[in-house]
Amino acid sequence: MTRKTRVVVFNVQSFNVVMLWLQATSTVSVMHFGPPRRSLVHLLLAMTLAFWSPVSISAQESTGGSDFETLSSLATSAREAGHADEAIQAYQRALNMRPRWEEGWWYLGTLLYDQDRYVQAIPAFQKLIELVPNAGPAWDFLGLCEFETKDFTNSLQHLEKGLSFPDAADPETALVAKYHLSLLLIRSAEFDDAATLLASTFGEKETPPQIDVALGLAMLRVPLLPSEIDPSRDALIRSVGKVASALAQHDSTKVLAAFPSLLRDFPDAPYVRYAYGKALASAGRDEEALKQQTEESTVSKTSALPWIEISAIEIRLQQSQEALQAAEEAVKRAPGSSTSHRALAESLQALGQKEKAAEERTLAEKLAPEKPHPEQRLVLLYSNHASEQSEANPQLAGHVADGSKSPSYEEISKLAATAQAAGNTEAAIANYRAALELRPDWDDGRWNLAMLLYFSRQYPEGISALKNLLEHRPNFGMAWALMGLCEFEAKDYENALIHLQRGEQLGFRGNPEAEGQARYHLAILENRKGQFDNAMETLLPGTRSSVLAEQTRIALGMALLRMPLLPDELEPSRLSLVESAGKIAALLQNSKYDQAFPRIEALLTKYPSVPFLHYAYATALLALSEFDQADAQLREELTISPSSELAYVSLASAALKQYRPDDALTFAQHAVQLAPRSAEPHYVLGRAYLELSKDKLAVSELERACELSPDSPEMHFNLARAYAKAKLPGKAEKERAIFARLNALAEQRQGHPGNSSSRY
Repeated sequence: MTRKTRVVVFNVQSFNVVMLWLQATSTVSVMHFGPPRRSLVHLLLAMTLAFWSPVSISAQESTGGSDFETLSSLATSAREAGHADEAIQAYQRALNMRPRWEEGWWYLGTLLYDQDRYVQAIPAFQKLIELVPNAGPAWDFLGLCEFETKDFTNSLQHLEKGLSFPDAADPETALVAKYHLSLLLIRSAEFDDAATLLASTFGEKETPPQIDVALGLAMLRVPLLPSEIDPSRDALIRSVGKVASALAQHDSTKVLAAFPSLLRDFPDAPYVRYAYGKALASAGRDEEALKQQTEESTVSKTSALPWIEISAIEIRLQQSQEALQAAEEAVKRAPGSSTSHRALAESLQALGQKEKAAEERTLAEKLAPEKPHPEQRLVLLYSNHASEQSEANPQLAGHVADGSKSPSYEEISKLAATAQAAGNTEAAIANYRAALELRPDWDDGRWNLAMLLYFSRQYPEGISALKNLLEHRPNFGMAWALMGLCEFEAKDYENALIHLQRGEQLGFRGNPEAEGQARYHLAILENRKGQFDNAMETLLPGTRSSVLAEQTRIALGMALLRMPLLPDELEPSRLSLVESAGKIAALLQNSKYDQAFPRIEALLTKYPSVPFLHYAYATALLALSEFDQADAQLREELTISPSSELAYVSLASAALKQYRPDDALTFAQHAVQLAPRSAEPHYVLGRAYLELSKDKLAVSELERACELSPDSPEMHFNLARAYAKAKLPGKAEKERAIFARLNALAEQRQGHPGNSSSRY
């Protein structure tokens, strides 16, 4: 097979890796993008090595040709067959014979990288860079390897080096490199540079959760990697990250609207008001910005940043004396900061004190460039490595105070297990804690302790034990679920939702009762968040039982009626309605339409104006292609819920199924007007345009739909159709590859509903 043919085959097979790196599932507990796998650059770089090298390989090496050719051929064959270990050995032997073989170093390095053998991959990339200093992707991979081995100083240096080269030949690896570089800039307290890099790289489209986390860390000025964050801060960082993402997309309306609720939820979080103040100032709302920065100065008492902003605002408001006082406060807190002295110079200039202003500018120039200084208070506030408070264990069985020998770990652990089996919770907790003092890495003991603390309603202590456990076992799904349950009981609903979703993604693998509790609490939190379809899917396993539990019935009913509440917040007068809706939802979930329809019709007779009951009936009718009856129900829903896009989306979908694209277009346009940031309206609008042969408009709408819902197979399938009709075959092929991958994952999830990972 020729080199050219291999490139074509590789391109087809690896396209979904190239295009889906943003959507790829990574190690959830760490929350960072996984390394790029089998990148197209592996071949692109090899093809361009000849242009980088002053002479050809054959001219560089004149000995051992036949043996080298045999080994290089074996290496290529093994690599293309997916036999990585054989390929690595062959490349190593060939490189011993011909150490200046650039392509060999490249393939050796990337094969080792793909196998997570980062320590071994580093010398290969170092050798390649020695031979080809301007090989940007090699610098990227070297930096990524060093990141994985926690050599963060060299990783930062080498990722920055890779950034200096054009990334057109390998955009997906460059994106991953830029993401990790942003994390290292955050870790080095270079928050503004990190935010700028993230915004310029990812800001044009909807950002995935990992980018939101990075943007959140930058906005909060937290000098830590995502893997170092205390899980109890996840909700704060994710919420701030969504606002920072909107800021990166220059959506100032959304940004300014989001901050007030953010401050209500997290009133004491450092630098939230600072970021809000800067956003207000950018919008020309200086008086409001001044208020936020003044409040920030009381939250971040040792920081010069709010005072610098206050001084600048006061100058714009022509309050020069106040500006001077604020600048002096900034210098007092950061005397070695060039920015503080520059602010002081500006305030002196505004007062007409030109000589003093010139002196301050000179001093500011001497202090520049300003070295960033991570704030230790933020490290302590956000780190998951903060010292754990150990409690005394006065009830330690077998402990004596008469100077005799202390019991061993083995003895104490047996006492803990015995007490647990006997139902003596207090003694079991004390003994587990004592055993863990002697052996902190005893994960089974930590898990048993956490369960005992949960069942004895010691929720904060249970969370603390689980944080410690998850540092060692980040992929333990039930531990994340138990943390979410503890947080739910402590009314920390935002973190509870995040961690229960993480547990679901990793797999609920406990006993049926434990899994049922985790699913129920996840579903009611999804309802509270307005994720009603997700809640239905979460509860699906529970609906297959012959006897539907009351709590499941209520949660299903609230999801069917789209009530964004917790069950405890439900008005007693609506309980009967919700329970009846829950029974209907369970029947619909299991396609028992003959039993569900009489019940839903009776309920509609009793409650004809309840929101979304007509919509639920219509959705079921559409599943059976009962278009006329569904149309009547949807039009009833429009009169009850005129501000909801759901009925319009369903009307558009029904019109498309009946080959009425003009009607579909009208309904879809209404839906987009009502919900411009929802994927389904853009999807049905794109499909309507596609049927009307308005291909460019179809492409635009379907691209938007895929941005808003990147895990939907059908959206990527129809985008592929649109690209094909628009005569964009390359893009169509790429979307078909994405569809194939996502469709396979969807089928796998249907076969294993307990391990659904589609939504986290």
